[in-house]
Amino acid sequence: MKRYSMIHGLLAAALAVNLALPVTATGTSSFTDVNDSNTALNADILRLMGVVSGTGGNQFNPNQVLTRAQFCTMAVNFMGLGDQVVLHSTRTIFTDVTSKHWARGYVNLAASTMIGGDAGTSADGETPVAGTPLISGVGDGRFLPDDQISYAQAVTILIRVLAYSSDKVGAVWPDGYLNLAQSIGLTKGLSLQPGSSLTRAQAAQLLVNALKCKTGDGKLYYTTLGETKADTVLLAVNVATDTGDAMGAVRTSNGTYLPHIEDAAPTALQGLRGSLVLNDNQEIITFIPDDSDSVTITLSGDAQPGYVKAGNQQYTISGDTPVYTPDAPEGKSYLECYTSLYSGTQITLFTQRGKVVAIYATSSSTSASSDAVVVMDRATVATFHQLTGGATSFNIIKNRQKISLSDIKPYDVVTYDSLSNTLVVSDLRMTCYYQDAQPTVATPKTINVLGNEFTVLESAWNTTKDFNLGSTVTLLLTADGKVAGMAKPSAQTRSTAIGMVNDGKAVIFLPNGGTMELEGTVSNASAEGQLVIFSAGKSSFTTSSAAENRAPGPFNVDKMTLGEYTVMAGVRIFEKVSSSGVVPIDLSDLSGSIEAKNIAGYHRNSSGMVDYIILNDVTGNAYEYGMMVGKDISTDPVYDENGELISEGSTRTQWSLVRGLGGTIEFSPVAGYNGRSGDIVGVVTYKNREDKDMIRTIVQLEKFTGVTAKDFFESQGDLYVSVNGQNYRVADNAECYGGMAGNRTDPGSWFRQPKLTDRVNAIKAFSSKLTVYIDPTGKQVRVITAG
Repeated sequence: MKRYSMIHGLLAAALAVNLALPVTATGTSSFTDVNDSNTALNADILRLMGVVSGTGGNQFNPNQVLTRAQFCTMAVNFMGLGDQVVLHSTRTIFTDVTSKHWARGYVNLAASTMIGGDAGTSADGETPVAGTPLISGVGDGRFLPDDQISYAQAVTILIRVLAYSSDKVGAVWPDGYLNLAQSIGLTKGLSLQPGSSLTRAQAAQLLVNALKCKTGDGKLYYTTLGETKADTVLLAVNVATDTGDAMGAVRTSNGTYLPHIEDAAPTALQGLRGSLVLNDNQEIITFIPDDSDSVTITLSGDAQPGYVKAGNQQYTISGDTPVYTPDAPEGKSYLECYTSLYSGTQITLFTQRGKVVAIYATSSSTSASSDAVVVMDRATVATFHQLTGGATSFNIIKNRQKISLSDIKPYDVVTYDSLSNTLVVSDLRMTCYYQDAQPTVATPKTINVLGNEFTVLESAWNTTKDFNLGSTVTLLLTADGKVAGMAKPSAQTRSTAIGMVNDGKAVIFLPNGGTMELEGTVSNASAEGQLVIFSAGKSSFTTSSAAENRAPGPFNVDKMTLGEYTVMAGVRIFEKVSSSGVVPIDLSDLSGSIEAKNIAGYHRNSSGMVDYIILNDVTGNAYEYGMMVGKDISTDPVYDENGELISEGSTRTQWSLVRGLGGTIEFSPVAGYNGRSGDIVGVVTYKNREDKDMIRTIVQLEKFTGVTAKDFFESQGDLYVSVNGQNYRVADNAECYGGMAGNRTDPGSWFRQPKLTDRVNAIKAFSSKLTVYIDPTGKQVRVITAG
């Protein structure tokens, strides 16, 4: 298939079947009037082929009925014969298709194209000279081009396109054609009477079905169009070519290519897996989504080394599973990139025989734009016209939650991710002391606040010029922490920078799931380990509580509601495990409904949606579980310059928490522990100023001995153990230790298989008698040991 000539392009522009496709949202319709996802997919598949292109207005008109001339035109383009149309535009075959009719060339070409399994060919081996014509008239020299095409007529044309000989369809029309069409899958998804008219949406379904049908000689039709690359994930549309000299390319997991039809932007196909079809020039002819199973999920917790969770459903992921994103030409292994898949991220899992074979993750959880808009009034589509380049059918996310335009509030910062056609909204603001602006105060590219260098976008310069060094300002920040503007501190622009303090270091949580770190003294010592809102002075922080204390109702994890409030997909969950601090936990660790009395606090963003929740110690997941191992550290006596003894030498025990999966945590010697080596415990830690681990809280676990392999069982995808008539769930990250019968503290005796079932099976095979340790809060098995 070749690029169409200019003359063909002019003819095609006049056709009512041709449709314009601007860049729009990932996986969504390219047309303002298409709400059906299946129709959107079909339209973009045909758009790549040049079967449909554009009449302007961004309208598909899916319910408009097609004429015989219009469907004939689609069939010619479907076969890739459009560049021959001009050769058939100067003669008359049908008396009612004269030189004044727009489709004359298409109708004449279709009538002259002889196809079928019994057709002969010319000397060049390509041009049909015998067989059945693609279309024929009504028997009196007319074609009736402007009459509506019937379902049976359209099916008949496509059976001929697929090169089925007359002996395959029989002598009775249309029954023979319709029966054959049903048997090969041509009419899949359609249920029409032979004489029924055909809408554009129905015609698109027929044509896409035909691509996947076998031809008369047993080949899948799309494989006859060019080189086929199977198992391809379509990553992004309208991107630069590899050489950077052209836009409009399509990035796939098998390379980046230009479509053979100019200005094609198959956005509805983005994120799908299937077969890419290329011509001899390595241009895309079309893309056929395959029939492999796929599921699109929103992560209900940060991705873990061996699995991801969506609600109560857990999906096992192998470490070498390729992960593709719109902004990268090559995939990475899951183990390389799982740490960037935060709670609230949307991913598509492609599976074969129950195994995840590839993952597609959108980039919309990040702020990919170098420009931003600070909303000062009610947001409308026009507010973002320059930012989006005129795209209107964009997605909008805030804290990785899809929202509407009305949820965008004054002083929200909006950036644009063009690869996924997503507006990324941030209400992150931080009041601070304006200092260290480089290279100039009026037009800074960076500013430094308490050790963190902020990138300043050019769009912020119209506000930075209003402030002098030494001023107290509110930074209006993007979802990834860039400065999009400055404002005078006020009730409307008060700081929303939420994070935690650990010994002079402030970790601020970013809306895109990341963090940024600042350093300085904290005016309020009670803020240590708490969830707080920061304001930054010249060298210190001031803090205020980030949480409202009285929950409006239960936290329904499945419905993502807290009382009457919506809980955002990117919500951060914490547990209050002691009076001295809170600890982050995964949303995926929760299920069902958590009573209001067990909710210590919550926070709502500027749109009134819950973005932070603090629970009381209800799950036990805030602890790290393992074995305490101590070693004695001796210090020498200290003498002054005269040889007088200042202090005697001493021996102290330095403790470590040893684990198989999480590695070893070595505590500072000042962290006391009165137990003994080999104890199985749970600890909550924090970092001191020297970045050493300190114990904040420690708990002993309940111990049950004499457990055997038959006591373990699975239920609804989870592993349980029955002990003394009670059933306890085995935590997904439960540790298994096989050294208890010998060396109690041998760090090499831990089982390290990523999957829980593999670890448990290994320790069951290692020892016939086991001991399980259950945490006192969540009542889950945290450690299993041999013996």
